[in-house]
Amino acid sequence: MKEIIIKSIDTTSSFRDTCTTFMHLENKLPVKGGWGYTRDNPIIIDKNDSVVLDKETFDGVQLEYELIDVRINLEFIYLQKAEESYRNIYWKVAQQEVHHEGERIFDKLLVSITALSFEAWESRKKEWKENGHKPDFDKDWFHQKTKELTQSCQREFWFDITSFYGS
Repeated sequence: MKEIIIKSIDTTSSFRDTCTTFMHLENKLPVKGGWGYTRDNPIIIDKNDSVVLDKETFDGVQLEYELIDVRINLEFIYLQKAEESYRNIYWKVAQQEVHHEGERIFDKLLVSITALSFEAWESRKKEWKENGHKPDFDKDWFHQKTKELTQSCQREFWFDITSFYGS
């Protein structure tokens, strides 16, 4: 499977601000810090942020998964030129490790991602629209061709989970 190569994105603005701008999340994310590429620049999940309404039922792990999805969408779609973006994006956690550093606790997730380049996605969509309804259309061939065009990569996601770890 061909490896996904993503063009670098501008990470000088905060992850939270970028999410607000591109994902229309209206600054409702209880996060601060960086983009989560390294332990030195993690996405800091803050259970005590003013946007958290019920600290008793705070689900930090679910939030981690939501943030993975948001960052992937930013990196693969919203912060790319259309012709350099990806579609049919699927991801799963391949590995997870908790790291303790003094009083801080980090969750490192290695995520496996598969996707179609925008060009491949467009061609698959066109092929399906033109032929998918025909009785003699070979759907097995179509799915095999789509699988052959699918690309993959792995990304690290670092979260500072100190505020909710163990609670």
